[in-house]
Amino acid sequence: MHHTRPSFLARVARNSLCCLALLAALPAAQAKDEVTPLLLDANFNVAKTAETAFTIADTKALKGVTRVAIPVFTVEFATAESVSAQTSGFAAAGRASSSMYYKLLGVGEAEFQAITDALYLQFQQELKASGLELVAPEQLQAAAAYGKLKAGATPAPIKSDSAMLMSAPGLAVYGFTRTAASNSSKGLFGAIAGMGAGFAAVGAISDSLELSKQLNAALLEVRLNVSFAQLESSGKGFLARLTDTASTSGKAFPSVSGLSASVIHNSTSSSIVMRHSLTLDASAYAEVREKATTTADVAGAVAVGLLRLAIGSNDSSSSTEMEVVADPAKYRAVVGAGLGTAGSLLVARLKTER
Repeated sequence: MHHTRPSFLARVARNSLCCLALLAALPAAQAKDEVTPLLLDANFNVAKTAETAFTIADTKALKGVTRVAIPVFTVEFATAESVSAQTSGFAAAGRASSSMYYKLLGVGEAEFQAITDALYLQFQQELKASGLELVAPEQLQAAAAYGKLKAGATPAPIKSDSAMLMSAPGLAVYGFTRTAASNSSKGLFGAIAGMGAGFAAVGAISDSLELSKQLNAALLEVRLNVSFAQLESSGKGFLARLTDTASTSGKAFPSVSGLSASVIHNSTSSSIVMRHSLTLDASAYAEVREKATTTADVAGAVAVGLLRLAIGSNDSSSSTEMEVVADPAKYRAVVGAGLGTAGSLLVARLKTER
């Protein structure tokens, strides 16, 4: 029997799908149409909000979905936030700079994993209640394509200086979710690692397409992000840098700062990105305080001041370090409820699009 190689057009079509899947998998933080944050309170209406809360790229992959597998389910928790502003310092004026740094204390890996596990269970229950059949975990794990994807995965949690990415139990962190986690590393080596992960993510697309076929199910990859403070800078844009003052400010409150999902179904791909962040109750924090100044901090500041005086510099700078101390029980309750609402929004919109 004579076997022919895939035609040129077929290869182009497959590569085009890979490009679409690449775009579909971009994290929520890259969404360009972020709108006013939503306050999660007693008046919050999930069904009504779900109608307008998402940006969806190509709903074709969402149509006719009856059976779903969840190969990726992650939550990234921010543990440090920073912002800075600086003026240009034209003519005789010195440069002015301001920086602010927030660090989350009181909670860590144990709390983050517990929140992720509870959210994953709730999300599965709501998908079933919406009328979808879920692929059993053992069937997902037994699929040859999933084994291949797991072989190139990174074990969770994935930790950086500013965040911790958690995964639902037994699920792999691969593809573009892994790329986003790699890119959270700073510096040249972090950038190189991110590039390598990006190439691996493109390769994972073909395996994901094969996995969908092997399971006879749509693949639903879910990624959520949690922040603990909102920091702002006065130094945005060229004109802002022409002023002679620089300022930064911050407020401490938890929020679901991003939700993105990608769906692969019948060799098509779609992305779903939540346009809003969800503002949560600041009662999750027991204390917000300025970091205590040490003797070394004072000595360093004096040395910098003397150096500027000696060289006749007009530069000025200010820096503030804040510590946000979470109450573990309240944090789990408040953030868990916020993530649960984000998951409910996604389930409601998926049901509408089917």
